[in-house]
Amino acid sequence: MLRATLVLVCLPGLATAAELRKVPYDDLRSQPHRIETFDSLPSVTEPGINFDQHWRAPGLSIAERLLGQGLGETDTDYGRFDRLTGLPGAPPRVIPGASGQNFTIAHHDGFGSNALFPLGPVGLAGADGRGEGSIAMTFDDPQFAFGLRVHAEYPDPLGQRPMPRAAEVALYDVNARLITQFVLPLGRGVISLAWRSGYGVAAVTIQNTDPGGIAIDDILYEVEDLSG
Repeated sequence: MLRATLVLVCLPGLATAAELRKVPYDDLRSQPHRIETFDSLPSVTEPGINFDQHWRAPGLSIAERLLGQGLGETDTDYGRFDRLTGLPGAPPRVIPGASGQNFTIAHHDGFGSNALFPLGPVGLAGADGRGEGSIAMTFDDPQFAFGLRVHAEYPDPLGQRPMPRAAEVALYDVNARLITQFVLPLGRGVISLAWRSGYGVAAVTIQNTDPGGIAIDDILYEVEDLSG
């Protein structure tokens, strides 16, 4: 479960909190949709299969950041993390990170399947580099409903691990204007997330400061709305 409510920051004239609605993930998944599970690749343990280029699925592209954005670093007591800087250019397009610092795909015990690990400043070789990176997604067509699943920390009954921290999610339109951005408090285990937006979402970026890093799976998009 989430430990707190989403904190929304919206630009005047573009979106309000009411125009981005959190909805049950399974509700969207019950509609006709596309889903990217990364299970077309062999299931291998970490460090997994390294990708120094973008990931391409029908209607979806994934890499480290958006064209026009720079990459900095957030250095904390519990890890080093990617930090996105600057503004993307139009139309939004994903750009891979440096070799060994883009992302890897590996079997994830929490999901029980393949998942994507964004690689942070430490890079592929270090366990503390897998999950600490930023990730960017672009859709060929604007999305008015989409979702994904995120894993932060594993259950910790003995209380020996640091508490999960947060992710920051930003949504952009086809002209690379920021629709909204919000802070997503993370919890232990898999978090299933889905939204409906009053504006067509063309791109999404996610960065985090979670001590164990994050993994991403089961991206839902091209959801066909059957309500009408």
